[in-house]
Amino acid sequence: MALADLNVLNRNSSGGTSTALLPDACVVGTCLREVRIGMQSPDDQPMAVEAHAAGYELYTGADAYRFLLQLACGLESEIAGETEILGQVKQAWRDCEAAGGEQARLLRPWMQRLLQDTKEIRSEYVVGLGSATYGSLVRRLLGGTSPGPTLLLGAGQLAETILPFLDTGEVLLWNRGRARAEEMLSRQRAAQTQGRVHLLDSTAAAEELAWRRAHDVVVCIPADAARDATRVQLWRHHGAPDGRVLHLGIDSTAGTPWQQIEGLATLRDLFGLRDSQATRREAMLARARKACVNKAQLARLDDADGSRAGSSNHGWEDLAVFHAFSY
Repeated sequence: MALADLNVLNRNSSGGTSTALLPDACVVGTCLREVRIGMQSPDDQPMAVEAHAAGYELYTGADAYRFLLQLACGLESEIAGETEILGQVKQAWRDCEAAGGEQARLLRPWMQRLLQDTKEIRSEYVVGLGSATYGSLVRRLLGGTSPGPTLLLGAGQLAETILPFLDTGEVLLWNRGRARAEEMLSRQRAAQTQGRVHLLDSTAAAEELAWRRAHDVVVCIPADAARDATRVQLWRHHGAPDGRVLHLGIDSTAGTPWQQIEGLATLRDLFGLRDSQATRREAMLARARKACVNKAQLARLDDADGSRAGSSNHGWEDLAVFHAFSY
């Protein structure tokens, strides 16, 4: 059937499930929405007014295909770019095909094209968006897998968030209160800590020994005038030449002993990385949305000239109109 016969109904899942509209549809159900996908001739398609009365948004033709692309690419999700929704779309289509019937036969070429177009858009625009958690940002600031132990100072909420992201075979955990560190470790998954995290004694001697061994150090405690000068000297004399120190208890090294450590990163650097990553992420998502519009328009052109749903016979002259969607 033609692209004009493609119908998509979308609504918040809290509205319940209705089979009155597109009763034999391929249904994508998530915790946030229900999407019904079907092929109906214009005379049999749901009316906008009845779709609205049932709590649905109605999309038809190229608009329906664009919405499905954005859905499968994760662009309609609360966390833009997430991958779980694509698996849900694939499973819904597998269930629809397994059930057989006329709707599955009519939808097959368009669903096959949808999955192929989604794969292309995700691989070009949605892969590698990165996350903005403290742990993922710390891992990027450290520069990848550490060849030696990483010393983590602190056992508060920030340290607890970062610990699973420390990409090293050994973590030396020191906190001035051992009981609090033990509580933090008890909340971690065993697979993340067993044999990898070594809880140190809460003594100055144990901490100093850890500074001598560590390849990288992540400080998650406030500035300490009584101890920081010693910590800086330990690193300057024993720190790994390619190691890094991240001090997330201060915003700047200015006026502190920490300014003596070249390349030290602070909270300001962490937030700067977050902001630059967010800007890049939004730019990539915007390009992905434009690519969805591009693909939908190509599907409309293919449909108009009689091409199969899974192919495109357009040359560069036809595609020039979409130049703005690609940059």
